Amino acid sequence: MKQSKKIVIKLGSSLLTNKRGGVNKAVLKNVVKDIVWLLNSKKEVVVVSSGAISLGRGKLNLKHDLTLNESQAVAARGQIELMTAWKNEFKKYKKQVAQILLSPSDIKNKKSSKNAMGTLENLMNLSCVPIINENDTTSTDEIKFGDNDILAARIAVLINADHLVLLSNVDGLYKEPPKNNKNDDLVLEVKSITKKIKDMAGTASKLGKGGMISKIKAAEICMKSKCSVIITSGLKDNPIKSLTNKKTKSTKFIA
Repeated sequence: MKQSKKIVIKLGSSLLTNKRGGVNKAVLKNVVKDIVWLLNSKKEVVVVSSGAISLGRGKLNLKHDLTLNESQAVAARGQIELMTAWKNEFKKYKKQVAQILLSPSDIKNKKSSKNAMGTLENLMNLSCVPIINENDTTSTDEIKFGDNDILAARIAVLINADHLVLLSNVDGLYKEPPKNNKNDDLVLEVKSITKKIKDMAGTASKLGKGGMISKIKAAEICMKSKCSVIITSGLKDNPIKSLTNKKTKSTKFIA
């Protein structure tokens, strides 16, 4: 992390959203504080943030399972809440943010991906933090990017990032699901994605679409492009800065 020049940081819906369907302000505060520390350390940072659908659902007070079309409409409402929360938190440090919405086709299309890369580079040169989310309002693929884990990986590859940090509500990849918050067999380091590693991944949470499965897929994409990946809990006081301490619980995927 200390050697990295470009870092992509991804936060999932289950981490950013509280039980009432609003923004988890404590998590956002801690993450932004650490991102500002990275920026002050002359790092280039891109943020990939989920949460539009879950925040929109909370604002519109919808309890039922959403159809694809409903999810798109709810995302339009929630995206306002999501970006307002990021903007207000960064404003405390006199930092500006910019919203970028991408669909799967934008990353696959050579011209679109080149344009996206140019936009990201210019924003970072202007000291403006890019906040990326999948364009849920127009995407029609129901599988989509897996709660933005795969999107974050492809963005990391696109900008030649050194590290992708996936902030989750668990400390990393466990050999078996951790029970009652006990430190049960946390995998500390992975040098290759094997069937055994994939089998350790569980299922997605109710708020998130990805879970550990999509994080493993994201790590696989990055490792092939010389980008290391860290999965760690975003619930800590210094979720990113603490990664410079070897004792911090996390799973590192070494490129």
